[in-house]
Amino acid sequence: MVGRLLALAAALGCGHTEPFSAPPFDRDQPFDPTPPVRLTLNRGPDLQPAWLPDGSGILYSTQLLDVRGNDVCLARLPATGGSQRQLSCALTPNSINLTDALESAAPAADGRLAYIAATSGIGAVVPDAQSIVLGSVSDPATRQSLQSVPYTIPGGRLHQGVSQIRWLGPNRLVFLGEAVTVRKPCQFCPLDTLRSGLDAVWLNVDGTPVTLHAIAGTDYASGVSPGASEDEVYYTLNGDARVYRKQLSTGDVTVAHDFGPAGFARDVDVVGTRMAVVVGGRVAFTVDSSLGPTQWDSGGVTHVVNLQDGADMILAAPGLSRRPQLSPSGSAVVVEVYSLDTTGSAVGDLYSFGQP
Repeated sequence: MVGRLLALAAALGCGHTEPFSAPPFDRDQPFDPTPPVRLTLNRGPDLQPAWLPDGSGILYSTQLLDVRGNDVCLARLPATGGSQRQLSCALTPNSINLTDALESAAPAADGRLAYIAATSGIGAVVPDAQSIVLGSVSDPATRQSLQSVPYTIPGGRLHQGVSQIRWLGPNRLVFLGEAVTVRKPCQFCPLDTLRSGLDAVWLNVDGTPVTLHAIAGTDYASGVSPGASEDEVYYTLNGDARVYRKQLSTGDVTVAHDFGPAGFARDVDVVGTRMAVVVGGRVAFTVDSSLGPTQWDSGGVTHVVNLQDGADMILAAPGLSRRPQLSPSGSAVVVEVYSLDTTGSAVGDLYSFGQP
């Protein structure tokens, strides 16, 4: 199923009739504190981490390989690691015959939670239904739909997927709209899902109906993050080593940082004066004859940049990294990490650097 890469620890069973479950222990420390700290140990992928706004915990998506549909659920960990505190799975009609996925969690300071909810037949490679929804951190499964996916932005470009959802102020979301292609790289290869960024987009959650707004100048974006205010975003572009800062009200754009020969920048996240970015690694940008401009990305190296003086710190992860997330204080980073084997393994785990 598209976008099934999300995050947590221990493989815990969760039936469709059990929206929440909890482990029998309340451990708030990782099993191995050696840095970088491995936070999750699930046999399935644990991906797309997001810090709670008060820094007390981490939400992520975790795929359950021990249930019939291999569902992807939202889970919560303590900020310091340890036992899973909450596991929330979708409840849909006839769900025993479906695969449900809750992904790209974006918690707000008032307890609301935006995320992507998708449903497909078991074994399907693309969702039958998918939308950006709004629920709450305490009860993610009770939700209202904000925007169905795929959708067409003003100007006519089709977005088949969404990722990197963040809050841009109290009633506005910003996210990355993507092209999604299911392909077979070779005659006997398994099907592979390719996601490549198209535009940074925002929408108001209190509008009826909501209205999509593509951010000008972000064609073929590979990452987007809120800045210091509702009027500021940071973004990266496919095939580009620079991170850009844009003021939405005036349209002014500056280069926040240029990684130069280190490689393409993507997956930007900004908190205060710190910026986390994935750079270089196993990534390529081409203009494909059938797909158009496309970025192929299996991960890279996480950099943390001080926006005041440009100091650049590289985080040494035990594999390729994607989607770093800075803690609200900016003192810790959680990242998806993938094996460095030759297959470009899609089974990710979460690792943390620093103290929240």
